[in-house]
Amino acid sequence: MDTSAAVEKVREKLESSFGKAMTMMIMASASNATDTSTFGMSDQQYAQFVECVCRDQRVVDMWGARGAGDALNQWKALV
Repeated sequence: MDTSAAVEKVREKLESSFGKAMTMMIMASASNATDTSTFGMSDQQYAQFVECVCRDQRVVDMWGARGAGDALNQWKALV
């Protein structure tokens, strides 16, 4: 799967737990922290992006450390 499709899967998973507005904030924070755009990122940038998403305190608080780690492994396996 290319990174654009993988980012869409990440967005869908986040929206199912956080809703659209909070998902946009989480993804924007991760994008800013990794200095990447969610469009046309390399595999390495995607990996850094999803790591940042899964370290986000809001994600850890909602899914727990184990849930965030599971999501990270699933998302990394997409590309």
